[in-house]
Amino acid sequence: MALAEEMRFGFGRNWAEFVDTRLSDTAIEDSRRHMAGMLRLDDFRGKVFLDIGCGSGIHSLAALRLGAEHVISFDYDPDSVATTKRVKSFAGDPPNWEVFQGSVLDAAQMASLPKADIVYSWGVLHHTGDMWTAVRNAAIPLKPDGDFYIALYSSDNYVDPPPAYWLDLKRRYNLAGPLRRRLMEWQYAARVVLLPELKAGRNPLRAIRDYGLRGMAFWTDVRDWLGGWPMDFASLAETQAFCRREFGLTLVNVKTGQGCTEYVFADPALSARWAEIEAARALIPLPGPFTHVGGRHYVAELPGLEAMADSNEQPQRSRLMLYEDGVMLGLAHSVHAHIARYGGGRFSHWGPTLSFSSSDGSDPNTNGRTYAYCERF
Repeated sequence: MALAEEMRFGFGRNWAEFVDTRLSDTAIEDSRRHMAGMLRLDDFRGKVFLDIGCGSGIHSLAALRLGAEHVISFDYDPDSVATTKRVKSFAGDPPNWEVFQGSVLDAAQMASLPKADIVYSWGVLHHTGDMWTAVRNAAIPLKPDGDFYIALYSSDNYVDPPPAYWLDLKRRYNLAGPLRRRLMEWQYAARVVLLPELKAGRNPLRAIRDYGLRGMAFWTDVRDWLGGWPMDFASLAETQAFCRREFGLTLVNVKTGQGCTEYVFADPALSARWAEIEAARALIPLPGPFTHVGGRHYVAELPGLEAMADSNEQPQRSRLMLYEDGVMLGLAHSVHAHIARYGGGRFSHWGPTLSFSSSDGSDPNTNGRTYAYCERF
């Protein structure tokens, strides 16, 4: 038990450094734009926004700036609570923003919270030591017609090396001294950013400088990733099935290709907004036959869609979604080698082609299933 507590990463101290050095209106705007885009909402007027594991508080502030009527932020880590309170002060101490310490694993506390229109938890629930209980409890305050917006580390994205490798690395990072941690951070940055950018003929230092995922800073996210412990992984299929089984919710939006897969779940039968969005997502049949490239990798031609496809310059530009028998496969922007080796519904819209695998790795030419795509999911 003592070792487990010793290894628990101090997210709050990491966020405090971010707030000290990188908090800006630009960072808040990046977060605001990202959340609004995922939820397909222009503003949060009249909505209660619950931020579970608020961390830096930047996403709660972004929700406030989107016009949320009431923002509720809590975190298990007292340093994160203190940092969020500082951000609240930065925003002028708005009276409709509550900040307190709490645990998503405390079902009684979750039941005592006001019902929320948007339950938001980005990169948190897998760090509780009991991920599926955390996901289950996170949905307790959700209104029946609300949006359940969570992000979990994806086992789909961590196949080479696999989750076991990263868990061992996190353990070593948390037990290391300051100098060893800095070295591990640079080794990780070299592997995932510096060398790939150099190989692509781009300036790697520019990639670090321009990094702005959800308003975050590059080195803050590196430390957050390496230090994050305890830790669980979940696949898209597991998460989708869990939320359908436990809550009766449909996956209405998803963003993959990063460490965390972002999910928005809702009930289109109760949410007029998502019902309208779902109805507007016209599915276009994917014409075969499909060319077998190797392994589980098949290719379909999509002439005329090159302008919206991924590219070396914009590797996550495409918003195309692939469906198998009317069910979204979700694993967009996948590496072609992973499509061939692992299958599982991975796909990539690159140039004039769609590289994809069936959900179970079978031949899409002969498995009797239909394939379709939505151009702008």
